[in-house]
Amino acid sequence: MSNKIFLNDNLVDIEEAKISVFDRGYLFSDGIYELIPFFKGKPFLLEDHYKRLERSLDMVDISNPYSKAEWKDKIDRFTKENDYKNFSLYIQITRGVPSDFSDGIFREHAATKKYTSSVTMFTSEIKGFPSFAPKREKAIILDDKRWLQCDIKSISLIYNAYAKTLASRSEAYEAILVRNNNITEGCSSNVFIVKDNVIKTCPKTNLILPGITRSFIINQIIKKNNYKFKEENFSLNELKSADEIFVTNSTQGVIEINKLDDKEIGNGEFGPISKKIYENFVESVN
Repeated sequence: MSNKIFLNDNLVDIEEAKISVFDRGYLFSDGIYELIPFFKGKPFLLEDHYKRLERSLDMVDISNPYSKAEWKDKIDRFTKENDYKNFSLYIQITRGVPSDFSDGIFREHAATKKYTSSVTMFTSEIKGFPSFAPKREKAIILDDKRWLQCDIKSISLIYNAYAKTLASRSEAYEAILVRNNNITEGCSSNVFIVKDNVIKTCPKTNLILPGITRSFIINQIIKKNNYKFKEENFSLNELKSADEIFVTNSTQGVIEINKLDDKEIGNGEFGPISKKIYENFVESVN
C-alpha cells in the first residue's frame, strides 16, 4: 500500500500518478494541504486536523470536495492497509482544472470558471519517533519573508522550502523565522522558549500556522501539568538568551534546539523542561 496514492477517488501507483498541467495548484499554488500523524496505526487528533482543513478551504474559497463522513471513510479505507506503524498522511486539495477550455484561455489569475478539484493523499513513514529522549538539533535564524496569511495551510510554500534548504545546507534541522524583531515560527514547526522556568510561545495570529501539536502541547501538557506559561510575542534577543528552545510539529512531537546558528543553547545537556514535555507527549501517543 505504501507505493499507492489516492488521486481523485482512485488508487494509483506512485509512478503512474498524473495531474493536468492546467491544474491551478500547479500553475498558481491555488490549494491547501493537511498532514495527519498516525501512531501505531491510529490517527492522532484527527478531528482537529479536519477542522483546520475545513478552515483553510473556507479561507481561500475552495469548496470542500467531500462531506466530513466521506472524508473519514476515504481516509480509513486508504490508510488501513498501510505498511507503516507510524506514518503521516498528506492530503492536498487544489481548486483544480477548468471544466471548459473552449474559450482558448488556459491560464488566468482570476478563478472565473467552473473547476474540478484535485484531491491527493499519500503516506510517509515517521522515523525515529517516539524514542527514549527527544532529538537535539541545530537551527538557523532567517528573516520571515512569507506572505501575511500564514494561518492558512496553503501549498504555496516556496519561502518555507527555500529557508529549510538553507538550514539543511548549514546542517541544521530548522530555520527559525523573525519578523519585526519578533519570532514567528519555524519553517515547519512552532517555536517555544524557556527562560527562568517560564515557557513562552507567540500567540496565534495570521503570522503563524496554528499547529495542532502546538495546541495539544499547550492545552493538554503545559497547562494540565501547571508549567509556568506565557502566550506572547518574544524577541530575537529573548530567543538567543533562552535557557531552552524547543519546536513542535506533527511528526516528531518535540525537538529541542541546542544550537542556534553557531551559539550553544543551555549547558550542553538536555533541557529539563523540554525533555519532560517530550516525555509527556510520548506518553500521550503511546
